[in-house]
Amino acid sequence: MKKTIDLFKKLAKKYLAPIPRMTVSEWADTYRVISKGNAYEGRWRTSFAPYQKPIMDSFTQSGVNKIVVMSASQIGKSDIMNNAIGRFSHLDPCPMMMVQPTIATAEDYSKSRISPMIRDSKVLSNIFSDPKSRNSSSTILSKMFPGGRLIITGSNSPSELASRPIRILLCDEVDRFEASAGTEGSPIALAEKRLTTFWNKLTALFSTPTIKGFSRIETEYMLGTQEEWQHECPNCKEYHLLNYRDMEWDAEEIEMQDQQDELLKIYLVKDVKWQCPDCGFSFSEETMKAQPQKYVSKNPEAIKNQVRSFRVNGFTPVWISWKDIIKEYLEAQHDENDLKVVFNTRFAESYEVKGAVDSIQPFLEAREEYDAELQEGVLLLTAVVDTQDNRLEYEICGWGEDEEQWGIEKGIILGVPDQQATWDKLDEVLDKTYRFVDGKGLKVARTFIDSGGHYTEEVYRYCLKNYHKQRIAIKGSSNFSAPLIEKYSKPQNYNIPLVLIGVSQGKQYIFERLLKEDKGDRVHKLHFPLNEDKGYNKAYFKGLVSERLVKKKVKGRITLVWENVSTDGRNEPLDLKVYGLACLKSLNPNWSKYREVLQGETKTKKIKPKTKEEYGVVSTGGGWMDA
Repeated sequence: MKKTIDLFKKLAKKYLAPIPRMTVSEWADTYRVISKGNAYEGRWRTSFAPYQKPIMDSFTQSGVNKIVVMSASQIGKSDIMNNAIGRFSHLDPCPMMMVQPTIATAEDYSKSRISPMIRDSKVLSNIFSDPKSRNSSSTILSKMFPGGRLIITGSNSPSELASRPIRILLCDEVDRFEASAGTEGSPIALAEKRLTTFWNKLTALFSTPTIKGFSRIETEYMLGTQEEWQHECPNCKEYHLLNYRDMEWDAEEIEMQDQQDELLKIYLVKDVKWQCPDCGFSFSEETMKAQPQKYVSKNPEAIKNQVRSFRVNGFTPVWISWKDIIKEYLEAQHDENDLKVVFNTRFAESYEVKGAVDSIQPFLEAREEYDAELQEGVLLLTAVVDTQDNRLEYEICGWGEDEEQWGIEKGIILGVPDQQATWDKLDEVLDKTYRFVDGKGLKVARTFIDSGGHYTEEVYRYCLKNYHKQRIAIKGSSNFSAPLIEKYSKPQNYNIPLVLIGVSQGKQYIFERLLKEDKGDRVHKLHFPLNEDKGYNKAYFKGLVSERLVKKKVKGRITLVWENVSTDGRNEPLDLKVYGLACLKSLNPNWSKYREVLQGETKTKKIKPKTKEEYGVVSTGGGWMDA
């Protein structure tokens, strides 16, 4: 009898004892060990990144069942999630699930983040079974421990998301989740259904934001307490979120040649200071990072809905330099894709896509009287062709430093593309020498020709015949997020390059520039000739601003699409502008070298057709100049 009583006491002590009140941050400071190979190794110290503590401790806060973290990259969100996993598996075991964007990223996370933490934190290695053991029931994506289990899966795995109850759901990089898990709808909603049987359930969503209006993490953040990590101003003692809008910097633009003799523009950021928007005093990075800091809630009432949401940007961690952030920001100014990355991953802000110009009048009034076909400043010519069923529409553009652009000629060649006469007329346009006022001239360096539509074979044959003249077939990508030049490939049965163009991203680039021009911000300096016989008339500009970026439901999901809003449906000028910018980017222009050649300072040399590996890079020099 005594043995039985002792056994029950032992079991009661082990399994019926109250759950320790230790928070996630306390658990991490006591038990967590940072694995070798990380920037910081050894014992975990929450004090090193104090903004992490309130996030971690909200996992055990009474009255909270959802945590949302909208953050920059490299602020330690993976460690926050890992510490939560460690604390609950050790002290309050229960079924948990971590969802990554894909199965592949889930496997990588398990191997590179979860397994090292279990191996190097003794209290975890004692309870998790070794997946390499012959008797182990654990795998890369399923970790067993007494009283619970950790499932690691991808948003593209509906079978895992829909099976077995869980108490804690961790979702990493939710803005990069699949829109639907197979045919079963939102991966997060599908996974959250597995929480319904637990009264003490908890969901935690982490991500950098993406596009404004389509960022899941931003939406979730706005529904929560909206707690910003703010710093105290040393002068007025007010608390503020540090952001790029209040930064002052001293930076030098440097032009340098890379190993391929191409001109690069980089920035040497000498100093960065934060200017308080209240008192106007400025302070260094060292001063501000030593100031008192805390979360300030902009929507405290949301705690009634049991949701705490946090925002941390890249100006906060001690290991991310302000100079590095501003350098990235400055160098991203001329590439909207790069700028979007900086906003998302450094500023922890969604990026607002531009896509509407309300009037063509500013462009009509800004047209200029050209004194010759080519204006001073033009260093390179590109041509683009849009293939229609009864015509070819083309545009010749001149380009200068900082991608300054001159419209040279927009024209239409009437004729069905299956007729040789149609292509002969195009040859006359593309083979022509376009001249400056002093008689010097340039020829088209490269031509992009749309191969979509009903005359794909005819375009391929023309490009094969004229490949030595750098006439290259292109095709629009259906992927909204595809970069301006998505990839280079080769059409079946034709030994020529085919360039896949990210049309949606290209239109964003163009509208960004048009909107700046419309507001008088001549960053990229778009020039158009006043002579209407060159094709830049009202019809051209109506086509140039013919589309808007709108939200639509496509296959059951809300997405961004470009919608033609012109009365006649004509959008060829916009397509041509996108193709032209892609054509320029594919040339990877060396403006200083072009300027030297044009001024007769170096000897020109013929452009050689590129091999498959060289597609998208063209030799500097002749083949485009005619003195």
